[in-house]
Amino acid sequence: MRVLRIVGWVVGAIILLIVAAGVAVWAAPGPIGRWAVAYPVSAMMGRQMRVAGPLSIHWGSPIRIVAEKVSLANASWGMAPQMFAAKRVVLVFYPWSLIRGPTRIVLVEADDASLLLETSKTGEKNWAFSNAAPKHRESFPVLQQLVLKQSQLTWHNGETDATTVIGADALSLDAPDPQGPVKIAGYGRFQKLAVRLSATVGPLAALRQSAKPYPLDIWADLGGMALTLDGTVAKPLDFSGLDLRLSLAGPSLDRLSEALSLPLPPLPEFRGTTKLRGGNGQWALQAFTMKLGKSDLEGGLDVNTNAKVPDITANLTSSYIDLADFTGAVGVKPKRSAEPTPAQPPDTSGRVIPDLPIAVKKLPGINAKVSFYGTRIRSSGGLPLERVALGLALENGILTVKPLRFHVASGDLALDFTFTPWVQQGAPRLEADLQISNVDLHQLFAGTGTPAMVKETRGIIGGFARVSTSGVSLRQFLARMDGEAGIFMENGAFSNLLQKLAPIDVLESLGVLIAGDRPVPIQCLVSHFNIKQGVATASTFLFDTQATEVVASGNINFASETLYLDLDPINKGPTPLSLRTPIRVRGTFKSPAFSVNPVNIIARLGAAVGLGILFPPAALIPLIDTGLGPRNACARAYAATGSSVPPKK
Repeated sequence: MRVLRIVGWVVGAIILLIVAAGVAVWAAPGPIGRWAVAYPVSAMMGRQMRVAGPLSIHWGSPIRIVAEKVSLANASWGMAPQMFAAKRVVLVFYPWSLIRGPTRIVLVEADDASLLLETSKTGEKNWAFSNAAPKHRESFPVLQQLVLKQSQLTWHNGETDATTVIGADALSLDAPDPQGPVKIAGYGRFQKLAVRLSATVGPLAALRQSAKPYPLDIWADLGGMALTLDGTVAKPLDFSGLDLRLSLAGPSLDRLSEALSLPLPPLPEFRGTTKLRGGNGQWALQAFTMKLGKSDLEGGLDVNTNAKVPDITANLTSSYIDLADFTGAVGVKPKRSAEPTPAQPPDTSGRVIPDLPIAVKKLPGINAKVSFYGTRIRSSGGLPLERVALGLALENGILTVKPLRFHVASGDLALDFTFTPWVQQGAPRLEADLQISNVDLHQLFAGTGTPAMVKETRGIIGGFARVSTSGVSLRQFLARMDGEAGIFMENGAFSNLLQKLAPIDVLESLGVLIAGDRPVPIQCLVSHFNIKQGVATASTFLFDTQATEVVASGNINFASETLYLDLDPINKGPTPLSLRTPIRVRGTFKSPAFSVNPVNIIARLGAAVGLGILFPPAALIPLIDTGLGPRNACARAYAATGSSVPPKK
């Protein structure tokens, strides 16, 4: 029978090793003794095993073998010539247990050892030995003590070229009673994270039993983060059938970024719990809860590591999110982070738009689908957002957000975008579509930390932006934009905020300031910009007050941060005030320059008669109605009357 042939093969191999050990006793420490030990193992595994250093065998019960400079050859396709190498190996075992079973090993000790486990580009395993007998869980030996010093395990995935390194500066496993619990303690590193470990697990004898799940109780410190695992594993040797309670807490979650090859920006202190279930490369985080700074998350995650690129599916909810906890995603350190703040050189460029880097270098490392619903989100400026819905997909290195919807200041915002981190030219690319509708400016600013003059601003706004751009920072993104944008407002007023932006004489010339800080309400503003390489050119720019229509033309250059605008105010009828005067706006975002441009009154009156541009194009009307709602002030101000002059109020 096949089973008997396999058992006979294993017993024959064991007897061969015993005979070889006996020959080595007489021949040691010479080359014949080393060959006598290494050759049978080489023949059994189909790989060359070498003992290049001294070899000593102390015969008795148990037998003690000490070998130096031990190595085992790797597969021919492997990344290194040796699969296993050690400066010194000590093996203490009972010889008769090799025949009678189970195999009883008193001690395995390795100094300066390295073990390389890897797969090829086609999925071959370097631990699949050509001549070795089949190995089942029932053949796992009884090990009383394992000691590793200055040793290392390397796992390399040939399909993805991902490499994981686990180092054991000192690791001990103690199991004096085969039926009792096993104690494990040690310290070392996981990738570049310092690790300390303390664990109590089930008896080694239980590893050979399939009827009862194997218990685990593990505590570890991962680079200052505390990890606990408590539960059972149905098939511990296959690392499958996991049913574990997991908790993790620490000063900064992004410390795991490099260790796990996950795209995590700088994040604040955190603590989280979950149930970890699954195996064979498919894992589920159930009943997931996390506190990150002041923010909370709940839900579940499914992770599949069997694919060429790890795949994550998440469904999350939150009762409260503070976006200040996530500012690290755009290069700003979270306020509640325990990590030290790196020194930043002062910005002497004279620019207004910050040169914030976009932290995206690791996006291609995973595929992910995330759905999120948040009841309340607080922006970094204090603005509360409600009913936030997010759908996110990351596939083949391309990030798609569709949709991002939320309610704010009695209005709504909708954003869809596609972000490609690395295109052929090397610069990340963004395609975005933004829609804003019915947002109350006074309510928007009232709850934020903005100055009082800003909080006095009022009006209902709407608008849209459709842009395509590329870059590695916020400044580059704005400087390279192509697309179009529109901003609409009704029943607005800017209070004395305008006095900070423009001189009083300029505002009076435009007819938006009568006396002191008392503003004239702006009944409607309609604007539309065509954008090319960061230059937004006004195709329509109108705003309507009780006595004046203002027409603007020119452009705003985000690349150079400069302004080139002409504002032409036109009286709607007879007024005791002087005729409004055109204004030129030049200069930079940081230092705008305003100048009054008086012209011949008779010429301006004649030109005003034929100002058909005081009416927005028909294509803008539906967009205005979408942004401001039906029966808005702009619809009344620019009603289709067929006249080329503004209707009288």
